[in-house]
Amino acid sequence: MTCIVGDVLVQTFKIIMLILVMLLFVFAAAIFYGPGFLVYSTNYAKVDAIILLLGPDFNARQRHALDLQKRGMADYLIIPAYNKTYTVDQGTMKPSPGKTDKNNINGKSIPAAPWYYEDTHLELIAAKKVMKMHGQKSAIFVSSPYHMRRIQLMVDKEFDHHYESYFSPTPYDPAPMNVWELKASDWKKVRREYVKIVWFMIYSLWTKSEEG
Repeated sequence: MTCIVGDVLVQTFKIIMLILVMLLFVFAAAIFYGPGFLVYSTNYAKVDAIILLLGPDFNARQRHALDLQKRGMADYLIIPAYNKTYTVDQGTMKPSPGKTDKNNINGKSIPAAPWYYEDTHLELIAAKKVMKMHGQKSAIFVSSPYHMRRIQLMVDKEFDHHYESYFSPTPYDPAPMNVWELKASDWKKVRREYVKIVWFMIYSLWTKSEEG
C-alpha cells in the first residue's frame, strides 16, 4: 500500500513539474516574442483616407501621416479623436468642408458607447462613421509601433470585408523588438498594450461591431 501511495505521489510530482516547466516556457516565449508581436504592419497602396490615432507621441504619428499624404497615398486625413478631417487641394492640406460628426465627449469626437469601451476602439468607430459619410472604403491606419496590434484587432472587429485596411506604424517613435534592447519605459508600454488587448478581447465577447 505504501509503495502504491509513493508511486502516485511521484507521478503527481512529475505532472506538476511538467506543468510548471511548460508554464515557464510559455512565459519565457511571451517575454521574448511579446514586443515583436505588438509591432504589426502591412504593405499599403493608395487609399481613400489616412486614419491618424491619438497618443502621447502624437507628433511622431502625425509626422508619418503627413509623410504618407505628401507621397500621395491618400487625399484625406482623418483624426477621429479631434473630429478633424483634412483633404489635399492642389498640394495643400485644408480642412474638409461639409460633413462632420458633431458627437463628442470631453472635447473629443467619440460616439456614444458603453463606458467600458477602450479609447482607441472609440476612435476607430468614429473614423468609420466619417469614412461612411465620405463614401470611403480604404484606409491606412497610423499610430505608434506598439499600438498597432491592438488597432489591427479592433479594425478586424469594426470594419467588415467591404473595407480595405492597411497598417503603418510611425518610424519616428523608436520601438525595440529585441528583449535585450528594451528600456524600462518600453516594457511599461508593452505591458500596458497587453492589458488593453486582453480587456478588449474580454468585452468583445458580448459586444457587436458598431454600425458606421
